[in-house]
Amino acid sequence: MKPLHFCLLLATAVGGCRKEPAECPQLTRAPQAFLDYWYFPKGSTWVYRLQGSFPAVYDTMRVSFARESHSTRYSDGDKRVPCVQGYQASITHSNRTYFPGADQPGTEYLASDPLFQGEDWVMNHTSQVQTLYSPEVGFGYPIRLGQKLLNRLTFIDTAAVVTPAGTFAHSVHLVPDYGSKVDSTQGGNWIRHIYYSRYVGTTKVIYTNNQTWELLTYKIPR
Repeated sequence: MKPLHFCLLLATAVGGCRKEPAECPQLTRAPQAFLDYWYFPKGSTWVYRLQGSFPAVYDTMRVSFARESHSTRYSDGDKRVPCVQGYQASITHSNRTYFPGADQPGTEYLASDPLFQGEDWVMNHTSQVQTLYSPEVGFGYPIRLGQKLLNRLTFIDTAAVVTPAGTFAHSVHLVPDYGSKVDSTQGGNWIRHIYYSRYVGTTKVIYTNNQTWELLTYKIPR
């Protein structure tokens, strides 16, 4: 049978030999420099030590879930911008004394959210740790020192971070602003300072109860 005749017969069954259009003519992805600070594959682990603790107190955080996804159109119940890649990760705590969950290990949730004010991207950080307030806005890119991101997060400096795991030159120091949502008289605990290091993740966190957790070791599958 000639190729043309075969194509005509096949068209009857499957709708033709023409190539179907891609689901997204163009898929917008986040800058890799944005992802390098916080989005890591499933199985990545970080071990932190509570500064000044004796005997030493540790907490291991592990990526239990990581996914990239996108929608192709607006639909009911789906608020994502079509054809923009989204990035989500869940990170669990091993130390249930300091980071308890309700009926599971305390978990942090990270998710990208493009602002599209120029080239801006933001990572939303929420928490199901019962002892912590959710910082909500966790990271942003591009990094603009001295400016607030969504009126909630200030980029302070890019000085190197020194921890027991080493010195990390490509780092960013951020301070969340919780505004009126947090009443400091109630004895709650929330992030006062957080340090992200490129290719590594969170290297140091200082909480309002004066606990400082420093990175001891880490392992990221490549």
